[in-house]
Amino acid sequence: MKNSSRLQKFLKIIFIVIGALVLVIVGTGLYLSRHWSNKLRSQLKDYTTEMSDSLYVLNYKKVKLNILSGSLTIDSVSLITDTAVYHHLQAQQKAPSMLYSFSADRVSVSFFKAWRYFMKKELSAGSLVLEKPSIVLEQNARNVDTSRHRSAYENISARIRSLSIGSLRLDSTNLKYTYIKKDSGLIITQLHRLSIHVKDLLIDSVAMEDPSRFLYARNYELHLRAYRHRTKDSLYWMIVRDVSYNAAERTLHLGQFRVEPRYEKAAFDRKVKYQRDRYDVRLNNILVQELQPYALLQQQQLWARHVEIENGSIDIYHNRSLPPSGEIKTGQFPHQLLQKLAVAVYVDTLIGKKVELSYAEVNPKSLQTGTLLFKQVHGVFRNLTNIDSMIAKNKHLVADMDAVFMQSGMLRARFDFLLGEPNGAFAITGQLKDMDGRQLTPVTRPLALVEVKSAQIHDLTFSMQGNEKSATAEVKMIYDHLKISILKKDDDTHQLKRKGLLSLFANAIAINDSNPPDNGEPVKVAHVKYTRDPQKSFFNLVWKTLFTGVKETAIAANIKL
Repeated sequence: MKNSSRLQKFLKIIFIVIGALVLVIVGTGLYLSRHWSNKLRSQLKDYTTEMSDSLYVLNYKKVKLNILSGSLTIDSVSLITDTAVYHHLQAQQKAPSMLYSFSADRVSVSFFKAWRYFMKKELSAGSLVLEKPSIVLEQNARNVDTSRHRSAYENISARIRSLSIGSLRLDSTNLKYTYIKKDSGLIITQLHRLSIHVKDLLIDSVAMEDPSRFLYARNYELHLRAYRHRTKDSLYWMIVRDVSYNAAERTLHLGQFRVEPRYEKAAFDRKVKYQRDRYDVRLNNILVQELQPYALLQQQQLWARHVEIENGSIDIYHNRSLPPSGEIKTGQFPHQLLQKLAVAVYVDTLIGKKVELSYAEVNPKSLQTGTLLFKQVHGVFRNLTNIDSMIAKNKHLVADMDAVFMQSGMLRARFDFLLGEPNGAFAITGQLKDMDGRQLTPVTRPLALVEVKSAQIHDLTFSMQGNEKSATAEVKMIYDHLKISILKKDDDTHQLKRKGLLSLFANAIAINDSNPPDNGEPVKVAHVKYTRDPQKSFFNLVWKTLFTGVKETAIAANIKL
């Protein structure tokens, strides 16, 4: 009994001591939480003013620190610019080109090591989350900043020895970016529901030199569900879906890129009033590898090693029954347009897989539409750039492409665009093999008023050189059993019907039914020169030059159809 009584007394003492210790710890924690909360309340504003040279003002409603749980919350936070200070810096040519502001309903910090912060001036936390953040960035190209640039560590080192956050999250962020051009013009971009995740953020005396970090962090992950932008002419929506960026892997992924017409074809024609190509583009699963973020941020250059497009479609529509626009398209070849891009670009290799390409044209005579179709297009583009230093090393933008033309023709082509050449010089070589010529009827019937009754194209090879004024080509087409029908539009029914006598004449006298001829003559090779219509596109020049060579091969000498 005595031993039992002693044990009970001993346990009672232990419980009293533990309880007292808990009360002391809790009491101390509550006191320090309240004391340090008040201290933080004034320090945060002072830090912001000191670090930004009074350019920015930090506002908030409530700061609550709990050192026992390691949590810190700040309600109704906003960072704004002191406009008087900003204008003063502009007058002194010391204003930064980029201004930042943000707001959030709440900033929540977990696993905040308060003792280390107040005793050692080391800010360390497990995670930091901004609830319903809104960020506004304004870049002013007119500003001249002659002040010395300070690193993030130099900005905080007077007050804090280091800053370490394991995870920084901004979910469902609204971001507005305004670019003020030197001519005072504005470019405004707005993103909604953007997610930003920063992993292992560390700012200290050596972090900036750590090659495994980017902007002081181990990784930045960005996700954007959708972005939509209306083009300047209001004819199209530019749409990007499911965008994700991983800084550690230097990869950018786009679920889809879309150029979507805002009007159906008939409404589009009424809107533009003149002849103009209508584009409908859908590219899926685009992967950009080894994207260089420093080149983008510091030099405004889009620099990547490899871009791959998994599949997609490109549909082009042109109505020639509309009046010509009169627009001179000199300087608008593909590589010339690349040279004129406002953003500097270098892509070592771009690969497009399984892309369907169609070109539809309305003939004003037949008022019918013919469509050229290229299936399973696979293209490899090398040395896509408009950067002078890269062009000096290699001036050739080369594109190797293969596709199924119409239903069965196996087409291969190589485009060689000479970058930096003022006249838009280019060269093309290509081959089309094993095609049933009747598959051309959906094109020739509405556009050329010719129906291909029979033809077997065994091999069509061509080489072409040109510039924005003209092109020359050598065309060799091996074929047999060519028979055609010449068509005309019936004035009453508006249907196309066969011109019997003219068709008979064409097949009997005007058309070479095979190449090489059956009489033992050598293979006919066409050498053509075609002068470009400056109101027509690059691809019109290529097609017209090639078609001229095909006509010279298929039509007998001294015959005009």
